[in-house]
This record gives sequence, C-alpha cells and structure tokens, in this order.
Amino acid sequence: MGIRHDVEEGLEKYEITKIDGQPGDEELNKLTKELTNALGSVTTELGGGEHGHIGLIVEESEYMTFSRGMAKYVVPKNPKAYPENPDTDPAKREKQVAEHKAKIAQYETHLGCESWARRKIVAAIDDEWLAELESETMGFNHRSPKDMLKHLRSVGGTLDHMDVTELFSNLQKAWDGIETPAAFFARGDKYERQLEKAGQAKNPELRLAFALATFEASGEFEPALRDWEAKKKSEKTFAKFRVYMQQEFRKHHKHNKTTAKSVGHGIANSVTDKQAEELDQIEAQAFVLAEFANSINEQNTKQFKEMMELFKKALDSKDSPKPGNPNGGGGGGGKPKKKCPHCGLMVYHKPEKCFELEANADKRPANWKSVKST
Repeated sequence: MGIRHDVEEGLEKYEITKIDGQPGDEELNKLTKELTNALGSVTTELGGGEHGHIGLIVEESEYMTFSRGMAKYVVPKNPKAYPENPDTDPAKREKQVAEHKAKIAQYETHLGCESWARRKIVAAIDDEWLAELESETMGFNHRSPKDMLKHLRSVGGTLDHMDVTELFSNLQKAWDGIETPAAFFARGDKYERQLEKAGQAKNPELRLAFALATFEASGEFEPALRDWEAKKKSEKTFAKFRVYMQQEFRKHHKHNKTTAKSVGHGIANSVTDKQAEELDQIEAQAFVLAEFANSINEQNTKQFKEMMELFKKALDSKDSPKPGNPNGGGGGGGKPKKKCPHCGLMVYHKPEKCFELEANADKRPANWKSVKST
C-alpha cells in the first residue's frame, strides 16, 4: 500500500488515552508524552536523527535543547516524482535517482507520522474542544499536530489561579508512610514543573522545608533526621536531602523486613511447641501471617510489633475445644476415631474405658443408656 500506509499501520500498536471533558494541563502533558513515545520510534535523519519524528509534536525551541548540535526538525518538502535536472552521465544519474528515492521515503514517512498523530489527537479529545480548527471540507487535514496541541492548551490547558493554588496544596501533601521517598519526590517534581508553566519559579528551600516536616511527622526516621540536622549548612540542600532520604528508607526497609521475619517465625515456633496437636490450623495461619507480614506496610514497625504480640497472646490463651465422647471417658483431642469392640461405635475412648463394661459402671453418666438396649 506504500510507505505512508505502512508507517501509520505500524504506529497503531501505540495506545493513546482518551481525555473526557475539558483537557487540562496534566492531561495534555500525558497526551504529548504518549504521542512522542510513538513518533520517536520511527527513525529519520530529520532533526539530527536521534529522536525520530517527535519534532511533529514538540515546539522547536524545546526540541533544539536536546537535539544533537541544536538541530531543528525541518518539515521536508515534497520531492515530486522525479529528480530535477538529471545528469547525462549514467553513474551520476543513478546516484541522483537513489538520493531522490530516499527523499521520497523520508517525505512519505513524515506524512504517515503526521497523519497518525493528527487522527489520534482527534480521537482523544471531545469534539467541542477542536471544533474551531475543523474545516467543513478538509476536516483537520490542513492542521499540523503541533498546532492542534497548541490550540488545546490555549482553550483548556492553561493554568489559572485555582490551578496554581491546587498545585501548591498538592506539593505540600504529606508522605503517606507507604510509597518510597523516590516516588514522593517525583510526584513533587511533576507539580513543580506545572507551576513553572504558570510563572512560579522553583523553590528548593521551600520543598526542603516541606519534606523535612512530613518525614519528621511520620516518626519513622528520627535518628536519620537528627544526623541530617547535624550536617553543615552547605550540605543541607534539597537535592542532597532527597538522595539522603532514599538511602535511609532503603536501610529502614531492610531492617523492618528482618524484624518481620524473626517475629513471625517466633510465633510459629511457639505454637508448634505449645499446642502441636490442638492448633494445627492456627499454626499454619501463623506461618502465613509471618510471610505475609514481610510485604505489608514495612515502615510501621511499632504497629506491626503490637499486632504480632496481640496475635501471640491470643494463641497462648486459646483453649482448644475437645469433641465429646458419647460412650466412654477421655477426650479425643486430635486422634482419629476407632471402632470399639464392646459398643461397636466409632469413638475416641480406649476399649478398656468403654461404659458397656461392668468394670466401668461407676463411671457411667446418670442419663447413660447401653447401645445394646436400643
């Protein structure tokens, strides 16, 4: 079907997330990332040749910051069907033809990427947000993907004072004690980038203050934070603090995992020694709990230890129920039933303890009846 068709078909494996309603800054950032991830996979010599066709999406000033030698992504012109002014020399003409074919392939590949990106933007956005760009005859075919994204940011993706306030609020959200510090800081980086678009400069001192406050409030890193406060002022930067906390979290994680395993196995051993015959099922549960404890909320050491101690006390004080014996003395415990030669029933008691024997008449309950009389 041709190069353009093949390029579009090859890009269909990439999924683009549908945006419901008004597209905000965060949604448009995600859309742009998904588009560039796909377009970057289609190789080209355009724009320095390192980043595929993402120049179709990314603004020129931004593209030049990470392209080789500040190269620009220049949209190729239609080379037409035949090379202009072919040389009369066969060898030179052959070279001209080969170069011209390469230009055609480059142009067709560009068109395929552009068409795919345009279609995906239209599919991802509700009609009303692109209505101004649509032509009654051309649809969106006369619009570039870059212009379409720029339009969407102007009608829905700009940040107002409410957005800025919400971003600052998100930036101050406390660490939840579960996610890694790396994830916590990365989330803050995302909000910070959005604030920069709204004209708010980065403030590492403020982020350091927020981070110190939230990790201190968690109560999980008291020794580490004391060591941090003891450092020289020149060393106490936000960039160094985020690395420091990630290292401390890793140490904390390893310590909690070891603690969880030792406490869990201690409970399991206690159950085995104390109630081996009566608590087989609970013993198994203790082993399962010990293993499961290694993977849940390993930051909360104090809460975890308290939970395990309560569980251990519950096991130590548990009275296992003993099945009743309808026709003889002595509980069954965990032993299997056996057929008694005297009463003929499947029971727990030993044959010599059977109430059918006259030797055990004084031990019979008041309401006891012989099975032989029924």
